[in-house]
Amino acid sequence: MKKHALLVFSAVLAAAAVSCNKENASETSFAGTEVEVGDNNGYSRLFILNEGAYPGASTLDLLDFNNKKYCSDIFGQANPEVPQGLGNTANDMAVVDGRLWILLNASNQVAVLHLPDAKLERVIDVESPRYITAEGKYVYVTSYGPAVYGGDPAVGKVYRFDRSSFTANSVEVGYQPEGLGVLDGKLYVANSGGYNYVHDNRISVIDLATFQVEKHIEAPVTNLNQMVVAGDKIWFSSYGEASWYQDGDGNWLSAVSEPMSLTSMTPGGAFTTWEGVHAEKMTVTGDVVVCIGNDAELEGGYDYCLYKVDAKGGSYMRIHFSDPYYDLSRIGYAYGLLVNGANGDIYVCDASFTAGSKVHCFDVNLKHKWTVSTGIGTGHLLLQ
Repeated sequence: MKKHALLVFSAVLAAAAVSCNKENASETSFAGTEVEVGDNNGYSRLFILNEGAYPGASTLDLLDFNNKKYCSDIFGQANPEVPQGLGNTANDMAVVDGRLWILLNASNQVAVLHLPDAKLERVIDVESPRYITAEGKYVYVTSYGPAVYGGDPAVGKVYRFDRSSFTANSVEVGYQPEGLGVLDGKLYVANSGGYNYVHDNRISVIDLATFQVEKHIEAPVTNLNQMVVAGDKIWFSSYGEASWYQDGDGNWLSAVSEPMSLTSMTPGGAFTTWEGVHAEKMTVTGDVVVCIGNDAELEGGYDYCLYKVDAKGGSYMRIHFSDPYYDLSRIGYAYGLLVNGANGDIYVCDASFTAGSKVHCFDVNLKHKWTVSTGIGTGHLLLQ
C-alpha cells in the first residue's frame, strides 16, 4: 500500500479521540529520573509492566507525563513492607474504580493496588491468571486453572469479581483461555490449548446476564491468543502452529505450518481470516486494529511489520520496520503495543529479558518522538 494511505488511517486514529475514555489521574510523588517525552498528549501517566526474566520478579514502572519523570518500581517504593515485591510474570493489567488490577501468572495471584499511591490493597488467589476486562458491575479474568505444561489436559476458567465486594465465582471454558472481549451482552473467550498436544480452536461465549457458557464456536485457526472488539466484530490473534526439530549439528529449528494470524468474527459466527496479517501483538483504537508481526515467518526469515486494519472498511496496510521512510527500525524485539486514542501515538515495548528494555513512542506517521529505558521483559502498557 502506498505511503499516502497512512494519512487515511491517521484521520481514523484522530477520530478515535472523540470517544477516548480516560480517568482524571491525580498525581502522587515517586522517586524518578527526568526524561524528555514532550507533552502529555491527553493523559497524565503511562503504567509500564515488566514481566521480569521468567520466572523472575515483575515490576511496575510509571512514566509521569506532567512532571517529565520516569519512576522505576513504584510498587516497591509504595510497599517497602512487602519483601517479595509485586510477584512473578505479570501478564495483564486494568484500571477499575480507581484501582489497578495486575495479573501475575507465575504467582497465581491478582494484585489490586490503590491509585494514585500504588499501595497494595489486596491479593486474590487465581490459578495462572491471563487477561482481564471490566463490564458493568464485574471484573472478568481468564485463568488456566490447574493446567500445567506437559500434564493431563485441564479446562480453564473465567472468574467474575464483584467490583465492590470482590466476591467471586467462576465458570469453566476451554483449554488455557487467553484474551476476552465483550459485545452485545456476551463475553467472548479465546481458548489456546497451548499446553495440549492438540491445540484448542474454540471461542467460548458466556451470557453476561446468567454468567453461563452459552456455546463454543470453532474458529478456522487454532491456538488462539489476544482478543479485542472493533467495528461490531470480535477480533482475535493466534499463536500459530510450529514444530521443532534438530539439524545435523544438533541445533533446534522451528518449522512453521500455520503463521500467527488475525481473524475477525461476527456475533453470528461468520469468520474472516486476514491473509497476510501476522498478529504477534495486537491492540485497538476506535475502529482500527493495530498489529505487529513477522511477515516472513513461513519462510523462516525475519521481516517485522506493523499492520493497521480498518475494522469497518475492510482494508489494511502493511508497514515494514525496515522501510527507511518510517522510524520503526530502531525496535529490537516488539513485545507489547498500545495506541494513544487521543492523538494516534503508538507505544511499542522493546523487550530484553537479560537487561533493561525500552519503550519507544512514534507519532501517527510512525516518526520517532521519544524513547525511555525500562525494566526487564517490558510487555504491557496502560494510559491513564
